[in-house]
Amino acid sequence: MEQRLVHRLERDLEEAIAEVIDGFEGRLPFRPSQHTIHLMSKAAVTVYEAALDSPPPRPPRDDQR
Repeated sequence: MEQRLVHRLERDLEEAIAEVIDGFEGRLPFRPSQHTIHLMSKAAVTVYEAALDSPPPRPPRDDQR
């Protein structure tokens, strides 16, 4: 994936994660640091890239014929 797109996706995910966390204000024991949010977004992008490189799963075989 193009590096510029990866950085933009990570930034957008960081903002989205922060918004979700802010929505739980008062119900979480602590707010994750900005560094943790950044790592969460990088991990999500890494999983997405791995999924792009993986072939789709094969449907299960029906061996009951």
